[in-house]
Amino acid sequence: MLNATELRNSAVFLKNNNPYKVLNYEHVKTARGGATIKVKAVDLQTGTIKPFSFSNNEKVDEADIENRSLQFLYQYDDELHFMDSDNYDQVTVSVSVVQDESKYLLEGKEYQVVFFDNNPISIVLPPSIFFKVAEAPPAVKGNTATTATKIVILENGLKVDVPQFIKEGDTVKINTSSGEYSGRGQNR
Repeated sequence: MLNATELRNSAVFLKNNNPYKVLNYEHVKTARGGATIKVKAVDLQTGTIKPFSFSNNEKVDEADIENRSLQFLYQYDDELHFMDSDNYDQVTVSVSVVQDESKYLLEGKEYQVVFFDNNPISIVLPPSIFFKVAEAPPAVKGNTATTATKIVILENGLKVDVPQFIKEGDTVKINTSSGEYSGRGQNR
């Protein structure tokens, strides 16, 4: 059991048998009444964000989640296939469960997969990932009246708006929270 005052950012708790991860914590003290704990949390199974309000002494159940480091193998139809490098067990995750995260996956790379009741519910991505540019149109000379950008296709099929100087074969850094270009890189 967790006291409501322990629901700090990134804490995971159960409400109506659903696991929630705290995004924002606020302790509100009123003049005469007791304190109120207000949290904004994301449902780890559906991805919806909900506000919750708890009294100062209220208790909630702690969610039993597990993070496992798994290697992404491949995608077949609407299923993502991962492998545990320690015991070679394979795990299948539905794309509908991790739709936002799935577009950043690269075959052969390790990712943290979050499990609740032995079911995968999300993938923890790093803040940014490096990708190789698979297709890039040539830069257009004199096209600098506005911000000089172009759309390229990355090695995983993702389309991203990048500066004109980026060419095929370059490595670019992509912000995983916004999906935008954030720099060039050598990291592979």
